[in-house]
Amino acid sequence: MMRFMFYSIVLLISCAPPGFGAMNAPIVIAHRGGMAQRPENTMDAFRNAAALGAEVLEFDMGVTADDRVVLHHNTSLDREICTPVPGADIAFPAPIRSLTLARIRQLDCGSRPPRAFPRQQPSPGARIPTLDELVQAFRGRNVILFGETKMEPDSSPYFVPPARFVSLIHAILKKYGAERRFLLQSSDYRTLDEMRKLDPAIGRCLVGARRFKPDYLALARKHQATHIMLHFNDLAAGDMDKLHAAGLKIYSSTADDPSSWRKYVELGMDGILTNDPSGLIRWLMNEGLRSGR
Repeated sequence: MMRFMFYSIVLLISCAPPGFGAMNAPIVIAHRGGMAQRPENTMDAFRNAAALGAEVLEFDMGVTADDRVVLHHNTSLDREICTPVPGADIAFPAPIRSLTLARIRQLDCGSRPPRAFPRQQPSPGARIPTLDELVQAFRGRNVILFGETKMEPDSSPYFVPPARFVSLIHAILKKYGAERRFLLQSSDYRTLDEMRKLDPAIGRCLVGARRFKPDYLALARKHQATHIMLHFNDLAAGDMDKLHAAGLKIYSSTADDPSSWRKYVELGMDGILTNDPSGLIRWLMNEGLRSGR
């Protein structure tokens, strides 16, 4: 338990924002790199979010047919945001695990703004990046990389065994010495368990914990998690204090409006996940919870 609490505290301190010190000041977590501003899970999005001042870059991971870890929200290529370039050998639906990295590179995933974020600034020609590229780009930077394993059902021919998935992730982190700047998240807790066995110093966040409401603390102890992601409606009176007392850090569900941000701040949330890191940072500054750079 002491080790569990120590790693949680180290991760929180390492993510402390400029001017941090005000009560209940949360860190800013850029969901998929902050897709209100830039195309999701692209290098442009991650660079923009870091430049804005987000302390955590959140993203999704899949594994290609040639065992490359790539950043994409779904386990299959998203035809709503990705378009095959001329001459591409891609036909939808296309599970990521069924394609090599070379074929996946035949997609432009930055030119078509999503319906939910029509003001998103496009990044024409943006390709699906690899985890290797992301970790290398932010090597030595004061930012936490918050990656989620996206899993096919066990019965799927494209299922990646959790131990294999985690070993591929860990090899990349070790290559760049980034193990302590990475936080693993998943709703498939087997990947968190495998990471704990492989490298217990890497933080692990429970996603989808509302399935086990209200037994969050028991769930966290079972999987020796360091973080848990919860919506404000998932928390009853006293839950936050109990989870914090156990050494857990609590991150919000995705929130893009001031009313939700305020609820999370009032709860004492350690980090707020948002598609709009620019808007959240401005709001925190206006509330006196964060100073400018």
